[in-house]
Amino acid sequence: MGLRILLTGGQGFVGQHLKARLQDRLPGHVLLEDPMDIRDRAAVERFVRSEKPDACLHLAAVSSVARAEAGTDDAWTVNLDGTLVLAETFETYAPQASFVFVSTAEIYGASFSSGQPLDETAVIAPVNAYASSKAAADLAIGNLSQEGLHGVRLRSFTQAGTAQDKEAILPFLAAQVARIEAGQQAPVITVGQPDAGFDITDVRDACDAYISALVPPRSLPNGTVLNICSGVTRTVRSMAEDLLDVAGVSATLRVDPALASPSGLESMQGNPAAAHEALGWSTRIPWSETLVTVLNDWRYRITA
Repeated sequence: MGLRILLTGGQGFVGQHLKARLQDRLPGHVLLEDPMDIRDRAAVERFVRSEKPDACLHLAAVSSVARAEAGTDDAWTVNLDGTLVLAETFETYAPQASFVFVSTAEIYGASFSSGQPLDETAVIAPVNAYASSKAAADLAIGNLSQEGLHGVRLRSFTQAGTAQDKEAILPFLAAQVARIEAGQQAPVITVGQPDAGFDITDVRDACDAYISALVPPRSLPNGTVLNICSGVTRTVRSMAEDLLDVAGVSATLRVDPALASPSGLESMQGNPAAAHEALGWSTRIPWSETLVTVLNDWRYRITA
């Protein structure tokens, strides 16, 4: 029988891509999904005891910075309390299972002001409600891992791919370029912070890292922390220019301060060396392919 994997958040942007990659990478796996509220301890315990998973890939979260700011209670109860319920249940009823927690690089927050690529030793200094709730969960998994949970924390940087919400930076730009190309928008791309920098990984590459954390080349120590990133920072301005080049159209950039990133961060860059070493993982999809993939997605969306 294949690896029995409990996946939370499987209906989201990353979750949908992850399920497709699991089919390719682990064709014999058994995917376990349940619409249970991860904050419901009795339901979670009942499910884990009944299904006996070999591993958990925990994606479920209030993952929007704006939504977390608008409803802080939900961010904390889902991102922290729900993660604790799930992790404590695995520690008690499935201690042999791998518990892969998908954290976020947003937890480094103010540490990005150094202007240097951050590795896993960087100080955790969140600057918004989403990042704070995820930082608390990340630290909690680290603590439980000292007690016996086979926990792995993957701190993901910005991702991009098809079916992504337009709140994310590359789809936000691609949607505008697609409308300009189709004659639905004047040749002006409106942005909030043209010089803000993002370390972007194609979501398919990120999903490969998550799967590799389940079946690494060698056993990962409990509490392992890994940055999942490309190690390359791209500005909003350069991303817009790259998309325009792909589309073969021209446009000017207009700055609207009201569109500034709700995260409060001006630039993010990570060091992926530890993930390369521990997982044998590196980004494989070229930036040019990610651009075409996301732009084609929005070309389809605006005409559908």
